[in-house]
Amino acid sequence: MSSRRHITTLLAFTALLALTTPALFAQAELPRKELTEKVTTGLGKLTPLLEAKDYTGALALVEGLMPVAPPGTFDVYILNQLKSQILLTLGKMDESIPFMETTLAMAEVNPNFADASAQLDLIDALSRLHYQKASESKGDAQKAGYEKALGFVNRWIALSPKPSSDVRLLASSLHYQLATLNPAKPDASHLRSAIAQAKEGMLVTVKPSDQISLMVVACHLQLGENAQAAELLEILALRDPKNPSHWNQLQSIYMAAAGDTKNPEELRTQSLRALITIDRAQANGLLNTPRDNYTRVAILFNIQQYSSAAALLEKGLADNSLENSKRNWELLASAYQQINLDAKALTTLTKATSIFPKDAELEFSLAQFLYNTGNVKDAYTRGKAALEKGLAKRGQSQVYLAYLAFELQRYEEAMTWVDAARASGEVPAATIDQISKAVADSLRARESLTRS
Repeated sequence: MSSRRHITTLLAFTALLALTTPALFAQAELPRKELTEKVTTGLGKLTPLLEAKDYTGALALVEGLMPVAPPGTFDVYILNQLKSQILLTLGKMDESIPFMETTLAMAEVNPNFADASAQLDLIDALSRLHYQKASESKGDAQKAGYEKALGFVNRWIALSPKPSSDVRLLASSLHYQLATLNPAKPDASHLRSAIAQAKEGMLVTVKPSDQISLMVVACHLQLGENAQAAELLEILALRDPKNPSHWNQLQSIYMAAAGDTKNPEELRTQSLRALITIDRAQANGLLNTPRDNYTRVAILFNIQQYSSAAALLEKGLADNSLENSKRNWELLASAYQQINLDAKALTTLTKATSIFPKDAELEFSLAQFLYNTGNVKDAYTRGKAALEKGLAKRGQSQVYLAYLAFELQRYEEAMTWVDAARASGEVPAATIDQISKAVADSLRARESLTRS
């Protein structure tokens, strides 16, 4: 309830009070709905206080009248109702709840105080107040608060001739909150109840709200029923194709399904669904950020569509629809390698090292690529450059350079790298000893040939 609504209600009440009080006294057949003269006179001072927004004064006025109100009378009912509303206007939710509950209890015992519709309004207000209070609590107090709110909602549904979609959504939300109090172990029973309440709410309106539909989606996801969640999201996306959250959730569900399966065909199916979802969203001007485009690249790699991935990476790096990052340049080179375009891969990695001239890891990746394609000499040059740029794991890199120098028959350089790797303390002795022996043997063999 908003403060404006409370104030409007109070003003309307006091105005009505001024007009109808004589009639109330005249109606002997409804004595229980009469205000005593003392309370009536006292409440006559309420309107000026409300108009001046002096809610503290209004509260003091009501509290001052409460001791003179005979127990169980309409005076007590009205004063409790007014006090709860003024406290709400002052933002004192917790303090207002007991007085609103007293009002409801009196209305239920004395039906002349409020008709069925007014009682439903009180029940609805209490359910929402307890919901809000619970959401701001923790532990057992939160659980108890949600359960109390749900109790009021269930009463509303039981008493109402036609429960509204909003009330069904509230009931569904409360079941969901209770179900997920322990995120590591969702309560399936409450989740099923949440789905049932939400679906009841969807039946009473021509166009169910996104909120109630998404509640069903959330419940299915908690239950691990991704297919049911995706089915409903597909409907929401068709109904509102300009809503990015629907597309985001859809592609996330399909990608999660792809990641969870060990069946190659299912992996491909779910990956294609995720890819098509992004394409459909982009057709509506959504999911077109560099991050979204990277997701497309990742999916294409996942289903081994390297040519399409390379084309997307080429375009994205050229028009900035993909981030100009080392990762993306390396992916482009990798895509070229996968489709046996080694020359393009080499050009890509070489260009990347010029774009990121201080990146030692990238330089070393180029060295490894050159070595794998048979260009040992250039690989050795690039490897030394990577080390100079501050390559991490220097000991392992030095062993690698020792092997390259060995293949190039630069045995003295190879032994220098061996000694450096040993001094680093990063490489197991057994690994170093192997290359060290090979280099030493080659040096002795060369010396022997020289002497002969």
